[in-house]
Amino acid sequence: MNYNILFAWTRDFPPERKIVDSVSYSEKALRIHFKDNTDLYLIISNYDAYPFLSSNPVPISEETPIWNQLIHSTLIKVSLDDNDRIMRFEFAQTDIYLQEKTYILIAEFILPKPNVILTEKNDELIIIDALKKYSYKDNPQRQILPKLPYQKPETAFKPYQKDLAFPLVLTSLETGEPIQCDTVNEYLKNHFLYVLSLKEALEHRKAIISYWEKELKKAQQKLYKQKEELEQANKCEYWRICAEILKVNLSNIQRGQTVLKAINYFDPELSTIEIELLSDKTPQENMLDYLKKYKKAKRGKEVIEHNLKETEKKIKQLENIVQKARNGELDELPQKEKLHQLSHKLDMAEKLLRLRIDDRFEIVIGRKASENDFITTQLARPYDWWFHSRLYHGSHILLRCLQKTNPPEELIHICCSLAAWYSKARFSQNVPVDYTQIRYVRKPHKSKPGFVTYTNHKTAFVQPMDLRTAKKELNL
Repeated sequence: MNYNILFAWTRDFPPERKIVDSVSYSEKALRIHFKDNTDLYLIISNYDAYPFLSSNPVPISEETPIWNQLIHSTLIKVSLDDNDRIMRFEFAQTDIYLQEKTYILIAEFILPKPNVILTEKNDELIIIDALKKYSYKDNPQRQILPKLPYQKPETAFKPYQKDLAFPLVLTSLETGEPIQCDTVNEYLKNHFLYVLSLKEALEHRKAIISYWEKELKKAQQKLYKQKEELEQANKCEYWRICAEILKVNLSNIQRGQTVLKAINYFDPELSTIEIELLSDKTPQENMLDYLKKYKKAKRGKEVIEHNLKETEKKIKQLENIVQKARNGELDELPQKEKLHQLSHKLDMAEKLLRLRIDDRFEIVIGRKASENDFITTQLARPYDWWFHSRLYHGSHILLRCLQKTNPPEELIHICCSLAAWYSKARFSQNVPVDYTQIRYVRKPHKSKPGFVTYTNHKTAFVQPMDLRTAKKELNL
């Protein structure tokens, strides 16, 4: 991020002291939650890095608690280095022995490898932990490891300070419309929501498409080579004919002869065939040589034809996967997942009962135990919502939040009603339905399909609603 914007944000930071309630870390951000229900986000994406404050939760990926040392500490000062994009957050804390401790959280908003480092202030800054650690092997000049003194990175960056012109304007990547911001914090928050997040999603989608297109290209090249090998293997019949004709004409072949001209008895027109011979071999050895080629080509042909069918099957699967990736239906790069497993996963996903509401939400309904298992354990993501009737057997209802946004209460109520309809309590009144986020749903080891446990749930008492009525309620 531009140095002047970071400098202005630091200057405008609220002067009141904030007490830390929790610290959590996700793939692209560190979030510090304060007891006044505000959040400080330190964005550390590979595409950009900056901070912003928010009074409302911002959708990011699944978070992990980190750095309990900062809990109950007070943020007393925020500063930006004079010569680089390094921001320092100073926290004061009194431990159980009434001893004062000072922690400095150093945010290096320097691309391409931004970092956040927790240090303790004594005579010098001693590193406690860091989101990204670097050993001597990674960087001989500068190590980021616990218990080592903190060293500033050496860069060629030279800040050029100038006043900002308000309102600040940025362009949304989704709509292309300009967004005017009256404050620097508003600008940074909107940049994350409408520029950076969408840019990361687009780049991630391109990476997925590129990966599967490369896999498809590899398979097509493999198919081309196998067809060439099959053409060679198709000569097995020619080798057999040569061996049979040599067998008939053994007495007519002289040692040292290089070519045999004979009648091809396998040709209805009885044409003449020329068979090449090795001069250093006897007629019998030449015949056995052609017979050996025939047997080898015949065995190879069977193997090649089998491999050819497998490759053609693989290409069809890959073409289907590439199409799914282009449609945005794949959201993860493959790790250890095999092709046939992913293909089966996509086939299963196509058979599910779905209701696409808009670009943000989609309702998925499982109609049997295997579908319930698939929806909850494979299709769902941590920020999606899960619904199931309480006390009654029924379907798992999944509300997919495609843009990681919180669903409105009306949509949650409709999902609860659908969960009541797709259960044994379909014709009952005031059916209890539990709902929670998928991150709180667990499947016990070796449990039967469809069986899960869950926590942090809420219960709603609703009237069952069929899918047709739900579509009318949603104006679909």
